[in-house]
Amino acid sequence: MTEDKPKTAAIPELEELHSALARELRQALSARDENGRPIAALLNVARQYLKDNKIEAAPVPGSPLGDLAAMPVFDDDEQDALGLPN
Repeated sequence: MTEDKPKTAAIPELEELHSALARELRQALSARDENGRPIAALLNVARQYLKDNKIEAAPVPGSPLGDLAAMPVFDDDEQDALGLPN
């Protein structure tokens, strides 16, 4: 009985696949649900794609991420890690 060796793809094929996935995901993120909101499942796929590729960003004031981090719901001074008052 012979064991099948795992097949590996060539680097250019993997790069092409990775780029195609990124392009499709970026385009898909413009989709909205029936209420005009971004589709949560697509946002989660994008989040996981970035995490899997170790993409991180600092919340710079005035940037979209900075604006999100500045929202009161993320104010660490008023709540602990569980969302309970300090």
